Amino acid sequence: MATVCFGAFMGQLDASIVTMTYPGVRAEFGVPLAGVEWVSLAYLLTLVALLVPVGRLSDAHGRKLSYLYGFALFTAASAACGLAPGLLALIGFRAVQAVGAAMLQANSVALVKTSTPARRLRTALGVQAAAQAVGLALGPTVGAALVAGLGWRWTYWINVPVGVIALVAGHYLLPRSGDRAPARRFDRGGVLWLATATAALLVALSSLSGLHVPL
Repeated sequence: MATVCFGAFMGQLDASIVTMTYPGVRAEFGVPLAGVEWVSLAYLLTLVALLVPVGRLSDAHGRKLSYLYGFALFTAASAACGLAPGLLALIGFRAVQAVGAAMLQANSVALVKTSTPARRLRTALGVQAAAQAVGLALGPTVGAALVAGLGWRWTYWINVPVGVIALVAGHYLLPRSGDRAPARRFDRGGVLWLATATAALLVALSSLSGLHVPL
């Protein structure tokens, strides 16, 4: 349960913490605000587009395995974001980080259900939802403190030790999925359509504020 809450917390924290890094990224890379905003948008686009297909694949191949791979990918991408040599690299690493976050969030509720006794399930789901809400709310505060004290790159590096601990804990504590869905043909066309439609919608909405592709 604690491992799942860590994943829920970290995924939402990274969705909101990044706005506090904008001034530092702009100053270091010499890019306009419209370009830096893609650091957030790349994460959100990828996360929203992949939640449904990742959930479907996890049902068929095992939620614990997908969750642990997601934690490993999220942690590695966080380290890479902190080492990014330029804006385009940072945007790309943020997209990879969001793939890991999608693998965490798509499996968190199912893992809570399989690891919690029925009498405590409502409480456990409430705690998991609260972890997401707290992560989203604390992002700007945590980000401001890290940027002021250590620099913007530490808003990503702070995920690494937490992610490693949660990954090890999840390996030993999370139950294996015993109720995998039967393997069926994966609707690649539907997934592509959903991802494209979601991306187009978010880009259209963001364009209302004058956002431009940083190329």
